[in-house]
Amino acid sequence: MNVQIVKADAGRLAECHAVFLDSALYDHYFAEEGRLDKQLSKAISRGELWIAVTSQNEVVGCMWIELEGFFGAFPYLALLGVKKSFRDMGIGHVLLNTFIGVSKGLGYRKCSLLVSHFNPRAKQLYQSLGFQKMGYVPDCILPGIHENIMVKDL
Repeated sequence: MNVQIVKADAGRLAECHAVFLDSALYDHYFAEEGRLDKQLSKAISRGELWIAVTSQNEVVGCMWIELEGFFGAFPYLALLGVKKSFRDMGIGHVLLNTFIGVSKGLGYRKCSLLVSHFNPRAKQLYQSLGFQKMGYVPDCILPGIHENIMVKDL
């Protein structure tokens, strides 16, 4: 699917929120009222939230790129989601390639992300784009949720 990747603004917060509904990520991390909006607002205020927008101006994907997020050494993909009705259309690839391109364009040698143990399809996607598992952290962010640390050499 053809989408344009642009930075999000506060006026698109509700649309960004909708991207994550009906996802395992939402169920595990953001079911608590207000938690997702707090994170999205933080990312928007820092200029770190990017959105995938269709030609009809619909937000169908979001990603949060923290440029100095992983030990301050290289960019970290803090959040990635594609709206349920638009999954399996290549939007995740477009977002990830944007993340990789932004990281590379700014002169970083690596970029990183975490992928939860309950999300094997996302892990496969990341591996298909050259991310390698570098570690595993049990109970990393919340109890019972384990994260794979993945890094890509640029």
